[in-house]
Amino acid sequence: MKTSKRDLHAPPFRLDSPWRLVTDSPQALAQGATLHEMRFTSQDAGDVDVSVISFDSRSNTLRVLNQPNPNAGSSAMRGLMNRAGAIAGVNGGYFHPDFSPLGHLIAQEEKIGSLTRTSLVSGMVLVTDQSPSLIWNREYHGDAGVSDLIQCGPRLVDGGEPVSGLNNNKLSARTFVATDGSNHWLIGVARYTTLQGLSEILATPGLILGLRIDRALNLDGGRSTALYARRSDNTELNDPGWSTVRNYLAVVPRH
Repeated sequence: MKTSKRDLHAPPFRLDSPWRLVTDSPQALAQGATLHEMRFTSQDAGDVDVSVISFDSRSNTLRVLNQPNPNAGSSAMRGLMNRAGAIAGVNGGYFHPDFSPLGHLIAQEEKIGSLTRTSLVSGMVLVTDQSPSLIWNREYHGDAGVSDLIQCGPRLVDGGEPVSGLNNNKLSARTFVATDGSNHWLIGVARYTTLQGLSEILATPGLILGLRIDRALNLDGGRSTALYARRSDNTELNDPGWSTVRNYLAVVPRH
């Protein structure tokens, strides 16, 4: 992979952050979106590889893709993404042993599941008038005008600061969605880190693409972790993970 000059051990703006960027290998996707294969390091936690899809919500939006078949297998991801015309996507929210969604879910105006208010399922990404928003449970005021919604958690970044009290012992693959509070959005996966580690990486100003991330929410991870991206030359990155997943979060062009 080619490493851009600006990324070699570039210091973040927050000097007390333990995390430093080692490499960033960008790949152009459709509609101005970009896939960044990044590596971060800290003295205590070592290296973490993070695949980040960056997009502008003025050109693209988010869509929830429902996958109700418990026997579909992880290979279902590519077909779902292709049928949706997706530029990129990741696995979505949690689900119960009976394969029903854990938390509220709206997939292209189809309502599934029920609202959950817990410390784990503490936020949601939703879309109204093709514009995505990342909100916390207390800010939710109903489904009016909402076309797509995934409720999940825990919260990782709030107001540009790492959320306190997150687990710093369990290493796992992680999936996340994040925004700078304006038009810049990220979806991605990290392999492997703790919730606290991912929170610190995302909350370090300037560490990822020069952005100050305002909010970030954890999605289902572990064996459910999956990533898809369609490059500008129409070749695909398809890393569907190991498990059958109940739903996905896709980046699609606005129309």
